[in-house]
Amino acid sequence: MQTTDTTSPRSRPDAIGIARPEREDGQMKLVTAEQMRALDRYAIEELGIPALALMERAGEAVASEVARLLEQYPGMALVLCGKGNNGGDGLVAARRLHAGGAAVAAVLPCAPADLAPDARVNYDRAAAAGVPILSAVTDADLREAGVIADALLGTGVSGAVRGELAALIERVNALRAGRGVLAVDVPSGVETNTGQAPGAAMRAEATVTMGLPKPCLLLHPAAEFAGAWTVADIGFPPEAVAGWPAVAEMTEWEQAAAWVPARRPAAHKMDVGAALIIAGSFGMTGAAAMAAAAAYRAGAGFVKLALPASLTAALNAQLTEVVFRPMPETRAGTLSFHGFARLLEDAAGTRAALLGPGLSRHPATAHLIRRLVPRIPVPLVVDADALTAMAGHDRLWRQRESPTVITPHPGEMSRLLGQPATVLEEDRLAAAKEAARRFNATVVYKGAPVVIAAPDGRTYVNPTGTPALAVAGTGDVLAGMITALIAQRVEAAHAAALACFIGGLAARRMTAQHGLRGFTAPDLIAAIPRGLAEVAGE
Repeated sequence: MQTTDTTSPRSRPDAIGIARPEREDGQMKLVTAEQMRALDRYAIEELGIPALALMERAGEAVASEVARLLEQYPGMALVLCGKGNNGGDGLVAARRLHAGGAAVAAVLPCAPADLAPDARVNYDRAAAAGVPILSAVTDADLREAGVIADALLGTGVSGAVRGELAALIERVNALRAGRGVLAVDVPSGVETNTGQAPGAAMRAEATVTMGLPKPCLLLHPAAEFAGAWTVADIGFPPEAVAGWPAVAEMTEWEQAAAWVPARRPAAHKMDVGAALIIAGSFGMTGAAAMAAAAAYRAGAGFVKLALPASLTAALNAQLTEVVFRPMPETRAGTLSFHGFARLLEDAAGTRAALLGPGLSRHPATAHLIRRLVPRIPVPLVVDADALTAMAGHDRLWRQRESPTVITPHPGEMSRLLGQPATVLEEDRLAAAKEAARRFNATVVYKGAPVVIAAPDGRTYVNPTGTPALAVAGTGDVLAGMITALIAQRVEAAHAAALACFIGGLAARRMTAQHGLRGFTAPDLIAAIPRGLAEVAGE
């Protein structure tokens, strides 16, 4: 669940790139291209903010970021300007850089008459101020540049960029070594809403985005083109932004801190939170062990582990703190339906249950899973093999009365929704929201980045993580963490988002010290308490 480093106007990342915002609500909305354009129209038409004033503020922010990059990459600044408002922002930036004494030239690969009205005004202003404006740029020009600002296309891209613009983007990409590339709003060529890059796309070291961040800054592959990003305040009133609809939120430090469960001085183990984990089969005891250990590390006070009876002895010495519930099993060493009543009874004595890690796809176990899901009376996390058993049985999800969390990876999501994983990965936000609606569950769509979608429409994108998490067992750890947090009375969607945030943070701390390779799920388990304490400020 790797993402790029992220920042906001009043927030800069710490040593490993996790932003600590100063906003009181701790929220950072992600808006689609359409939502952003609607906010622009509202600011102009309803609030009376002149469009040119918004463009001036945007260009000022771009000029500031270019000036910052010029300190690292000395030389001329080349501002590549398209014919829309994104190009207008670039023309403002070129004018301001010129006024500040920087060596700068704007590149306009279209006729001035083809510019959007506000961009044309700023073309005239830049020309009048003496800014050099080129109709084309040579490879020699690109090699002489210290910084190249990409103000070609902005948020309006749908489909692959073609023709001369595609060729220009590819030329910049080929010559970017040794110089800074800054994207204006979003890198040219990426799709704002989905994060796809269907054709040529600008590879930027940094991006300055206007007003509110866009999904493509977090979603892959676009996030790999955006680099580290900042949000420019271009003059929208805070109250307008606070009430504006968004497609999702990026989980931030202050939100995560608010969700960490408090612990009373007189707390006891059952008061802290009891959890039941139904997991394991012959050959897959590790999944059960890691889920149970992670639940304790995430703060659960009492963990029961229900698993095939023949596996209990193997795990008893390893998990001395776990209460084992040996269950009837099949000849293959998987849970059998004969344990159904006992599992329901055990679940009723807890605050949350986890069903799935390492259960296998044995037909008898799959039948047990389908009987348990609608009947377990407490909040339920469904993971791994239990998700596969539930594919094609949508009505069973809707029979549940307590909250449900499901944690599919792309393959499991494909089975649940009946669509190819490649199609679902083209729009991770839409896929997670569809699953949440269809199954009346909070969905933790694992991948890069993790998307958490609740049935009521709340959607979070997790900004922490590292490719070190791409090893077996980390999904079992995440499921155990979510279960433990729900058992501590954290609301289901918040528990899911917090577990993802803490897990990613813990992994990044460890990989910052030891590197990406050789990381294992038990390493993540050991790092959970520190991650929780750090976010909580303890």
